[in-house]
Amino acid sequence: MRKTIRIGVVLLVLGLILTMFGIANNGIQSVYWEQGFHIVRHRSRSYHVSQLKEITLDTSSNIIIKQGTSTKIAVTAARTFPKIKTSQGHLTITDTTDNSHSVGFMFGNAGQYTDTTTITVPKGTTVEKVTAESGQTGNLSLQNVTVDHLNVFGDDADVNLSNIKINQSLALSGDNVRLSRVSAPSLQVAGDPDISVTNSHFTTAASKITTDEGDIHLTNNRFKALRLTTSDGDILFNNNRITDSLSASTSDGDIRGTAPRTTGIHANTSDGDLNIFGHHATDNGVYQVNPSAASQYRLSTNDGDITVTSSH
Repeated sequence: MRKTIRIGVVLLVLGLILTMFGIANNGIQSVYWEQGFHIVRHRSRSYHVSQLKEITLDTSSNIIIKQGTSTKIAVTAARTFPKIKTSQGHLTITDTTDNSHSVGFMFGNAGQYTDTTTITVPKGTTVEKVTAESGQTGNLSLQNVTVDHLNVFGDDADVNLSNIKINQSLALSGDNVRLSRVSAPSLQVAGDPDISVTNSHFTTAASKITTDEGDIHLTNNRFKALRLTTSDGDILFNNNRITDSLSASTSDGDIRGTAPRTTGIHANTSDGDLNIFGHHATDNGVYQVNPSAASQYRLSTNDGDITVTSSH
């Protein structure tokens, strides 16, 4: 009996050592069923396109559109490649029907297999139109490109724009929206995202940012006129230049920001404190300063504090 126990302990220890060795060498593999079991592996495929005028996206693949030396599409996928269709310069990317089912261990290397489609356009190229349909659930990233029209209609994707010029008004929706060094005549954001905009210009027409539960952060931007609305989030604005007016309201959140000391401020809180250019009021109240100023900020929260300090 003791000999059997000793043998069992030795086998258990040996099994644990081998298991640890297997895990360390990527031994736990994600698998899926499609007319038999297959190990999930990254595969790559490239497409060369003679011209690229429009892009329509409706896929679960993450999409990157960036500047390159030639017009090319590079796809990496763990199971099925998206459907790539081109017609007279119009590129359409959609999902391929996939009836396979994942089974087994999915935590080992599954996180490595994020399907990604990278579209490169030559420097100096202007893409006429980029549209992400409501079925675009993969994240969308644009880097160092110029686009005439950009419209994003889906609510599930993260949207990241960096060093982008948009020639027409910009309309976005998404899970999280991050803009850096973006220029467009105006900006329209809707849905339920957290929104961050930095070092960007929207100075031709009025802009509007609306989110149900997200926070809004604006830093070092220029706007002609801007309306900010969130139902359950905070609003933060620092070192922005507003030519005409800024309207910011939240039902349940704080509003904090900086503005030139000459800016007109009308602040209203139903349940919170006010601190406007050194003026303090507790519990609730309304405060107005510089009512004749050319640039006016109207700030309102039902349940939160409002703080504005001088940016000069």
